[in-house]
Amino acid sequence: MTRSKATLLALFLLTSAPAFAQTSVAGDWDVTVVSPQGTTTTPVTFKQDGAKVSGLFKSPQGQLAFDGGSVTGTELTFTFTVTAQGMELPITLTGKVDGVSMAGKADFGGFAEGEWSAKRSGTTTTAASSTTTTTTTTTTSTTTTASTALNGVGFAGKWDVMLKTPAGDMPANATLKDDMGKVSGTFGSQLGEVPIAGVAEGKALKLTMIAQTPNGDMTVVLTGDLDGDAIVNGKADVAGMGMMDWSAKRIKQ
Repeated sequence: MTRSKATLLALFLLTSAPAFAQTSVAGDWDVTVVSPQGTTTTPVTFKQDGAKVSGLFKSPQGQLAFDGGSVTGTELTFTFTVTAQGMELPITLTGKVDGVSMAGKADFGGFAEGEWSAKRSGTTTTAASSTTTTTTTTTTSTTTTASTALNGVGFAGKWDVMLKTPAGDMPANATLKDDMGKVSGTFGSQLGEVPIAGVAEGKALKLTMIAQTPNGDMTVVLTGDLDGDAIVNGKADVAGMGMMDWSAKRIKQ
């Protein structure tokens, strides 16, 4: 009898353990996301098939479906994609499920980080949970956040530029806008101010302008790398004059 009872107990524990370990997130939640742009809350319906998680964000601006999420124990991870200024940006939420609440970290495509939290719809928030910095995200506000995160870094700003010419150092200045990798602005020197435009790929920059000189217009192509508030490894390809070095420092406002 003792051996039989022990065997039955072991079988019970083995078969029931997965049920105890499996966390369910299926149902309606109010999800809050805290980003550099602020805090927004959006209703989300989660579906769960074993460890696989999918769902649907619902906002007045429309619905956004996602899949490919997973839950392991109490750890939840899922990713949804928004379109920011014509560019698709994946936003990944990772966190821990604790009964009728969830909380964790948000990654905005590698450009910025934030926090998020959620509570099951219809449940009340306690004073303790009100101190957490997690909330739900609407598709529109998330798109704005992602876009702002992208535009808040990069080559945007005013720059002090130094161009090394055969006749010596020539100081200049530039005012740039960085819109999702499309860079535009003005370049000013003792020869006057001209428009400038180009592209940024990661930390690499390439700009083109038409310099107005006493000898006529010359095409200048500037390349360089972003290093914090400086542009380093700068090369200026000046038509008819060859390659020159240049550098720049961001003017802190």
